[in-house]
Amino acid sequence: MPWNEPGNQNSGDDKKPNGNKPNNGRPNNNRPGGNKPPEFDQILSDLINSIKRTLGFGSSSGGSGGSAKSNQAPVLILIIGLLGLAIYSSAYQIEQAERGVVLVFGEYSHTMQPGLRFTLPRPFAEVLKVNVDTIRQEDNSGQMLTEDKNLIEIDYSLQYRIDEERVNDYLFSVTNPENTVKQVSESVMRQVAGTRTLDFIINENRTAVNQEARAEVQTMLNEYKTGVQITQLNITEVHPPSNVKEAFDDVVKAREDQKTFINQAKEYENARIPEAEGKVLKIMQEAEGYKQSIIAEATGKADRFNLLRAEYELAPEVTRQRLFLETMEGVLGDTSKVVMDQEAGNSMMYLPLDQLMKNQPKRMNNDSIDLGTTVVTPEMMQPNISTKSSTRTNRTTNRGRGGR
Repeated sequence: MPWNEPGNQNSGDDKKPNGNKPNNGRPNNNRPGGNKPPEFDQILSDLINSIKRTLGFGSSSGGSGGSAKSNQAPVLILIIGLLGLAIYSSAYQIEQAERGVVLVFGEYSHTMQPGLRFTLPRPFAEVLKVNVDTIRQEDNSGQMLTEDKNLIEIDYSLQYRIDEERVNDYLFSVTNPENTVKQVSESVMRQVAGTRTLDFIINENRTAVNQEARAEVQTMLNEYKTGVQITQLNITEVHPPSNVKEAFDDVVKAREDQKTFINQAKEYENARIPEAEGKVLKIMQEAEGYKQSIIAEATGKADRFNLLRAEYELAPEVTRQRLFLETMEGVLGDTSKVVMDQEAGNSMMYLPLDQLMKNQPKRMNNDSIDLGTTVVTPEMMQPNISTKSSTRTNRTTNRGRGGR
């Protein structure tokens, strides 16, 4: 410093910044034992005064003042450079997709969020920027044994990113996070495959298997403090080893055919059951109607019998005669027979044949005639016709012979 430089010890104009004169080339700090080093506040005060004098704010005289200013200029430039370097090294711009991990003296301190951030300058502090939005993907496959002792080969894809809340774990807790994720995912897939049957993994619910495997992988990675967040895990393909692929394909085809037949049977069932239920309902309704009609008919007959009984008790002979006539009328009313009383005499009677023919019952069909108790068809009448023809022929022949 200027007050310690040789040649300025006897200068009356060069005084200490605090106004005291030098003492044998050493500053006098007005303390007992005057040769002790100055205190921090005195050094800071001297530094400020030196800067002021260098910039022209301090008082100086003669050539010695100019010499002091020229000697202090490099010091000031050095100080300003150090201050600028400290400010520059302590400022960090953290992007939106990044997080800054701050190390103070090599030990983790805190994590910086996006924006302009400041910390201690180098080499006291260091900031490691990590991108937490980048999606990393790990594709893997392997042969695994299922619960029902089937050997299959599973291809799966895993996507993950760095957890923004645990960036420090990703950097410092494990040596190789990528390798850890790969080994954990393979271990979990073997566990899931070993606790499921082949049909469940292939055909039934692969989505449930993916969700279960993803949750298990995330749990294990959290236990290892890897700072990794699983975003997606998918089983892309499940197939048997190459040496048994043909047999496996046959089994898969048989399962597909089984499902097809089951669906067809269910479709047939769904079509036939409503139809059968409709028929059952119709039969039940008809039976109920028949039941009600029989009951009504029986009730009517019972009521009629009760009425007839009352009338019979009042006039037995008349009622008996009326019942007989009504019964005979019902029996003989639809027949074509004519009943004659021989005791009435031999007087000629007029038979209304046209009315009898109208009242004759209709034929059962176009080729049959109902004769009351016997139904005559053309087939039954044909032999009689042929017999009559042959009889007539024989008679004609016999007459011819007799005539001769």
